[in-house]
Amino acid sequence: MYWLRLRNGLFLSVLMLSGLVDAAPRVSTNKVDASPRQIRQAAMTGAADAQYNLGVLYYNGDGVVRNRIKAAEWFSLAARQGLARAQYNLGALYASGNGVPRDIDLANSWFRAASDQDYPPALYALGMAYYEGNGVPLDSNRAAVLVLKAAQLGSSSAQNNIGIMYDQGVGVKRNKRKAAEWFEKAADSGVSEAQFNFAQMLLVGDGIRKNTAKGLAYMTESANRGYPKALRRLGEMYLNGDFVEVDVNRARDLLSKAAASGG
Repeated sequence: MYWLRLRNGLFLSVLMLSGLVDAAPRVSTNKVDASPRQIRQAAMTGAADAQYNLGVLYYNGDGVVRNRIKAAEWFSLAARQGLARAQYNLGALYASGNGVPRDIDLANSWFRAASDQDYPPALYALGMAYYEGNGVPLDSNRAAVLVLKAAQLGSSSAQNNIGIMYDQGVGVKRNKRKAAEWFEKAADSGVSEAQFNFAQMLLVGDGIRKNTAKGLAYMTESANRGYPKALRRLGEMYLNGDFVEVDVNRARDLLSKAAASGG
């Protein structure tokens, strides 16, 4: 079961799938393959890539003393030169108030700038802002356009969420087949929620051909990754003999792990 936020602020419980459409923007913290001294020297010359990388070092505290304010300053310099990933990171900082005062309008402005360059995380973040009405008018259709584009450009989180949108007809015409296709893409990228969602569809043949063996494999993978709903569902399957032979010991172990993780 998952919860889908409605426009009136209520939540609708929907049987079968999981994965609340939610996208708190997170700063990209990619590993930088150069010494802090080399990066700083390049950043001081005005190189946008180096400014971005120095921001990452300060954000992570990697080779320098962690300083989120300095991270924001360096991201800002790179962002103002038009570097999309810096624009996104600066937006994420403004969205959270991390290193800068929290400012949703500025956050969305930077997300929009990076989205104009088809940067997937920014497309996704801006899409979710429209979905939630966070600093922009509620617009599920606009949200779906942006999230779909992010999904098409390879964002696995967006792929899971556009799957939910297609499954429920949020901002797009309801289409179970397309939902399953996007869940599979995200699942194969390692998104545990999508693995659970795709498994549920496979196990019951919801919009796609039923395939219990494949469904069990995806459910097991999601559980192995610690996804609480998968742990609970798989535990119930072993307890009740649904698609598997009854195994009370394994069921007990899975259900215990689910309870411990909030599932």
